[in-house]
Amino acid sequence: MLKNLVLIALVIVVSACGSKKSAVATSKESKSIRLGKNEVLTYESLGNGVASIAIRFYENNTFKFNFKSIPQPGTDNKTIKISEKGTYTADGNWRILEFKKPKFSLAAIFDPQFASASDYQVIDAERVKINASKNTLPIWGVVCEKQ
Repeated sequence: MLKNLVLIALVIVVSACGSKKSAVATSKESKSIRLGKNEVLTYESLGNGVASIAIRFYENNTFKFNFKSIPQPGTDNKTIKISEKGTYTADGNWRILEFKKPKFSLAAIFDPQFASASDYQVIDAERVKINASKNTLPIWGVVCEKQ
């Protein structure tokens, strides 16, 4: 998991070089997406000492993904913040999330080492398929519960 944290931090640092903007990783394309008014599904992390994670799905087939790491005591790790919006399509119980040029690695966050293929599958650098019939999803090794 430390390897993944370092990978995410590296992606954020590299993408932020030369920029004085917010420390939250958000793509320009993500900012242009208008979220719906009503949430239809939410997965949110339970209390833990690793990260705060939430995926909120809206009625207009948009979603918002929020991630905030919790640096471990005794380390020099910085807090990593990711806030991305995107669109999704439904395929039975599955939701295919499409991130618009994310500033982080989907494979690092949706790590198959912490889940089974029946939980989610990373399709490519911008898309991940999530099984919305699950009551919990282990995202980045953190249990996220359906609300």
